[in-house]
Amino acid sequence: MALYGYLAWTRLDEIFPIAIIAILGGTFCAMLVAATIGLFTGSGDGAAVQRALAGEPMVDGRLEAASGPLRPLGEPMQAPFTGRPCVAYEYDVKPPGGGQSDFAGVALTPCVVDSSRGPVKLLGWALLDAFKKASRDDVDLARGAAYLRTAATEPLSIGRILQVFGELTSDDDGAIRKDYRTGEAEPSLDGKVIKEKIVAPDQPVTLLGIWNEAKGGFSPSGKANLNRIFPRDLANTGGKLGRDARKGFLTALVFFAVLHAILVPMYLLSPGKAKRDRQGQKISSDASVWDERDCDRLKDLLAAGADPNPRLQGRTALMNAAREGSVACVETLLRAGARIEDVDDSGDTALAEAVAAGREDTVAALKKAGAKDFRVTEAIGSPVTADSAPVAAVKSYLAALAAGDFDTMVRLKRNVSKERLEELRGDLPLWQSVRPATVESVEGWATDYTATVAVKGASALGPRTVHYHLEKAPDGWRIVREWLPD
Repeated sequence: MALYGYLAWTRLDEIFPIAIIAILGGTFCAMLVAATIGLFTGSGDGAAVQRALAGEPMVDGRLEAASGPLRPLGEPMQAPFTGRPCVAYEYDVKPPGGGQSDFAGVALTPCVVDSSRGPVKLLGWALLDAFKKASRDDVDLARGAAYLRTAATEPLSIGRILQVFGELTSDDDGAIRKDYRTGEAEPSLDGKVIKEKIVAPDQPVTLLGIWNEAKGGFSPSGKANLNRIFPRDLANTGGKLGRDARKGFLTALVFFAVLHAILVPMYLLSPGKAKRDRQGQKISSDASVWDERDCDRLKDLLAAGADPNPRLQGRTALMNAAREGSVACVETLLRAGARIEDVDDSGDTALAEAVAAGREDTVAALKKAGAKDFRVTEAIGSPVTADSAPVAAVKSYLAALAAGDFDTMVRLKRNVSKERLEELRGDLPLWQSVRPATVESVEGWATDYTATVAVKGASALGPRTVHYHLEKAPDGWRIVREWLPD
């Protein structure tokens, strides 16, 4: 049960289904193990029966079989509820709805089995499971109540069960009588369910037990094996034991297989145990990390299976973190498999987003992870001058912006259409206010085909610096990216 419970706990959060799986799995597994053991013990039983049929001498300490009339060595007893003469009896008194017994007892008078290999004493109790219980019409309630009132009943509890077992199996003379109660000593049998089984004097039986040469009988003392008694001859007992062992094994195997045919697919198809963040909150594997700024929770979400590459409005989580988040969050996304060179609707990567936001810390983290820096630097370019072609293109663009000349702006900037600019004409005053009306200084680097330029000048909102990245086209230089990190 512990094993099944643990396996269920690794996949489920609710205690009730975990408990059910633990109980059912453990029970049916135990049944199969017990039935498997029964196959092996059944073969031992069969061997003992075969030795008895062949008349082989019994060996001290070995499992043996003896068959014949069970003869009392003195006067037979009378069963407590039916008054039938008997060599052994057991009874059980329960409430109508079942539950624990109010009274229970067993008794055995000294007796021997007159077998073909000589008399064999029955020493120690043998369960009477194979014997029929008395019919309800044969039970005399008054007789049974009188018996219980005079019997020296002992209280029975869970803690005394092992002691009782020892008392019933540590017998030397074959005389046993034990009466137990779990409630009040005064018996009340009205409406109770009464079961009584007996072994009649001289009834043909077969005994199975450990042969004790010194005592001349079957004694379970010091052994795990209880004496067993069956109301049939050797041949029928051997066949019944074999059939019962095989039937028990097949039944247990079928139940085990059916249960696991249900549990195994459920286990394999289970979505798994809900993961939790550091605050104990459940984390769904479909939770989005697009704008998660808490790096610890970001790790928990990604560990729970969240997609490291979600998109919102064309931008990925890595782009958003590169612009708005911390270096730790950027590094966490990269370790989880965020794609570093994905582009947004304008063709910008996460590194371009970081550059545009002036986030040199996240730029460094992305470059360390292999991101390609689009900017032209001193390492690969030459300094630009105020009259160089890329700078002239930037100045023309700013002049067109100041004049609201959308046609020129579209000609000088990639990925911009006049229709889109017309839609956003209401934003034109804002665009003009954050860009320098006149260029006061320029710095940057250029190659034959690309350039990165920073222009400074006065704007309506004060001094401003705007950065541009340009590429050379057949008809001249075009702005590819524009950013205002200020």
